[in-house]
Amino acid sequence: MATLEKIRSKAALLVVVIGLALLAFIIGDFLNSGQSFFMMNQNKVATVNGEVIGVEEYQERVNARTEQMQSMYQQSGMTMPEGMSASIQMDVYNQMVNEILLENELEAVGIAVSNAELQDMLTGNNIHAEIVRAFTDPQTGAFDRQALDNYLNIVFHPEENGYTDANQLQQIAAQRQAWLDMEAQIRQSRAYEKFTALLTAALAPNKIDAEMAFAAQTRSVDVAYAMQPYTTIADSTIEVSKSDLNAEYNKIKARYEMPETRTIRYIAVDVAPSAEDFAKVQDQMNMLQDVFATTDDVATIVDNNSDVPYEDVYVAVNAMSADMKAFVEAAKVGDASTPGFDNDTYTMYRLMGTKTAPDSITIKVASFPMGDTTIDSVYNAVVAGAEFGQEVNVMDEFVVTESMYANLGRNFVADVFAAGNGYFKTASLGGTQHIAKVVKRSAPVAKAKVATLTIGVVPSVETETALYNNLSSYVAKYNTVEQFADSAFVAGYTTIPADCQATQTSVPGMQNSRQIIHWAFNAKKGEVSEIYEIGDRYVVAMLEKVTKEGYRPMDELENMLNTTVRRNKKGEAIAKELAAVSPATIEAYAAAMNAKVDTVKFVSVVSPSIAGMGYEPVIAGAATGLAVGEVSAPVAGNRGVYVLQVVNENTASRPYDENAEMIRLEQQYMSAVNQFVEVLKDKADIENTLVRFF
Repeated sequence: MATLEKIRSKAALLVVVIGLALLAFIIGDFLNSGQSFFMMNQNKVATVNGEVIGVEEYQERVNARTEQMQSMYQQSGMTMPEGMSASIQMDVYNQMVNEILLENELEAVGIAVSNAELQDMLTGNNIHAEIVRAFTDPQTGAFDRQALDNYLNIVFHPEENGYTDANQLQQIAAQRQAWLDMEAQIRQSRAYEKFTALLTAALAPNKIDAEMAFAAQTRSVDVAYAMQPYTTIADSTIEVSKSDLNAEYNKIKARYEMPETRTIRYIAVDVAPSAEDFAKVQDQMNMLQDVFATTDDVATIVDNNSDVPYEDVYVAVNAMSADMKAFVEAAKVGDASTPGFDNDTYTMYRLMGTKTAPDSITIKVASFPMGDTTIDSVYNAVVAGAEFGQEVNVMDEFVVTESMYANLGRNFVADVFAAGNGYFKTASLGGTQHIAKVVKRSAPVAKAKVATLTIGVVPSVETETALYNNLSSYVAKYNTVEQFADSAFVAGYTTIPADCQATQTSVPGMQNSRQIIHWAFNAKKGEVSEIYEIGDRYVVAMLEKVTKEGYRPMDELENMLNTTVRRNKKGEAIAKELAAVSPATIEAYAAAMNAKVDTVKFVSVVSPSIAGMGYEPVIAGAATGLAVGEVSAPVAGNRGVYVLQVVNENTASRPYDENAEMIRLEQQYMSAVNQFVEVLKDKADIENTLVRFF
């Protein structure tokens, strides 16, 4: 009994304890599920009409596209440009969004590309143009189906074809992904073609459309008019209320819809050489001058000191730069110039030799892989008199100059310029073997071999460190929105404002600066970025303002709104006064306006800019709707209130060609059809969170 009483006495406390335990359980469960929900939202780059584009899938496609682009540039002997990564990221994003929009629309209307149809475009009887182009034999101009089959066999079965090296397999994997991407693009392109055909058929012009369009193009009117400008009413007499501005803003705000915008102000410091850097290079050139002019081993001196290696090659004097040409024409072999300076670069020349020889030689050539022993039998056959083209497929003729040794190989170029009129064997870079024959030699010209010692002045480590530290000190000291901008001039800096949107690849006015946009959309107002190294500049930014997605704020449009409301009220006041004019003739209106009657010719609905009036689309529309002799009611235009009277109607003399008009309208409609993806984007519910990650 005593125990029961104790329990009863503590009942309220027990209710609280149990309630807290239940609450803790519920909160814990919510937090766990909420964490999953949060992670789900953090792991997406976009949501398109409820469909999520995940970070992992997006990154895989970015990586694949990047590898393809890098491979393409490597094959051309170049490196992928610095800003290409941001472009690839945005291109992949847009492609994935477009795919979802298009697939949803195609599904809604029942358009599909079957696997059989796709296969027909890839390997069947109706090969897609891009594949045909990729596998066309340059010698014959014909599509090489066997080459396509061999390619696909290797790409999808590399090990079975003897490819086991890790590097080879990696390259083949990139090629396989490129092919799969192309398959997807061809499928999407075909579906797009079907959808476009459907839209085009639905929007096809008819005879009435053609007749009306022709009439609009060929009909114009001559108009007598009187105009009372808005300036006849003082602005001070027109009251503009807040409600007036709100009403006008609500009318036009749809034209000013905008995505979320981040306004930054940034400082960009050029990482340029200091005076000490210039002096140091000048001293180095002065020290090298005597050695360069007298040494017997010029190549070593140049290779050890110059920014550009020694080139043991004769170049046509007429093809040289102006400075080098002037030196060569005045020098003797062995002479050297004093250091010259231009465009932050010091240069010295030394004349190593001169000769008169052809500047270029045209050859035809047959190529054989390294180790291919058939070259010997072919060479013996052509030397013995066999036709070159019967033995091998001959490449197109091409021109060789001595300066091409870097791409073709020094031995190859030397063999070409030493060759006689017969066939000769040679090899180019990479070990490729060739049988070649000179077709034509250009006329002999003056040529010279010039050793060039060039040293450009670049910022030293000390200079770069000083520039970075000075900027870092400024940011640490002036780190509020007001201080960042107001103190810049005194410190020797200039701040530059810029509005940034999440889909931009760069800050306006600054290339390859996606990282700043990424920072701006993940920062809070008043934050200062780290110092970024962009190109040859140090850049630091402050986030000044965040404008949320929606319509452009009314306060930013207030001046324009004031002007529009005031103009409209003036137009209403003038029209109200003119309503009492009687008789309603153009002369009576002119008298009431204290204006004269003017005349303008050839006013048409397709040309809203009117001679003597300016851009007045409302007036052009009103005038072309009047019959000859008819006087309009007062019409408010951009400059004032007009009263119009058509005095003559003009019709162009060109005859009506229904077929030509139909073609012209079809082209106009096709232009609209081609914008349908953008229309889908405007209608879609798209949440772009890409900027969280990139």
